[in-house]
Amino acid sequence: MQQLLSKYGTIIKREALSGSSLQQYCDNLILESKDPFPGYYCSEIQLTDNSCKEISYYLPVVAIKIPVKDKLCRISLKIQKELDIQVCQASIIIGGKYSHAIRIKGINKSSDLLAAVTSGFIENGIGFYRPRKVHTYLSEIYLKAFFEIEQHNEFIYQNAIDRNIYYLPIDESLEWKTFEHLITYQKSTIKFKNFDAVPGYWIEKPDFIDFIRIYSKNIRLDQLNIIRKDFITIMNGYFKDKAVL
Repeated sequence: MQQLLSKYGTIIKREALSGSSLQQYCDNLILESKDPFPGYYCSEIQLTDNSCKEISYYLPVVAIKIPVKDKLCRISLKIQKELDIQVCQASIIIGGKYSHAIRIKGINKSSDLLAAVTSGFIENGIGFYRPRKVHTYLSEIYLKAFFEIEQHNEFIYQNAIDRNIYYLPIDESLEWKTFEHLITYQKSTIKFKNFDAVPGYWIEKPDFIDFIRIYSKNIRLDQLNIIRKDFITIMNGYFKDKAVL
């Protein structure tokens, strides 16, 4: 049996957010990701089919004076344990500015679970924005969360809760724009393309561990190894050419 590891860190991604279909059941502004894991297609024939992917919901938090990150983390863990759903702190762009937010997964469009989550935060002094109409827009998203993972080998970790998620360590810290440039080029050069990839890192001593987060159903370990090796080759070439310039 593989050992279960717990790590804490950040995922960086960009997804389309919009007003949620659950807004009618909520007195606070709630956004949803219409196309989570946008690099992965449920059907390679019908590319707009997202039926196999779980929706994430985001509740932007009104600015408060307390140390908000620690408090959001503490409340998130408490609610996650009580309700057996995924709750973590996030930063999203709304109105052209970054805002603290709560990211929720696993409620299966349940208005009752949504109400329980929001009540848990409000009871602890966290305020949310009033509802308003929000058209679809692209937002960079930073997720701060604990990761329950299993290690397959030195270079492949798998999420213990969502078995379609993997983490591939790399030796560089990448900003979103640089990562997007590299992964877009990689996907144009390899045969297997049906996966979503974003950068992230775990906070550890003596150094942070940077990684690529991969989402794909039924992906094999040999495919993951190829993705990692190919990405590192492209990344090293990019930084080498950049240094020469």
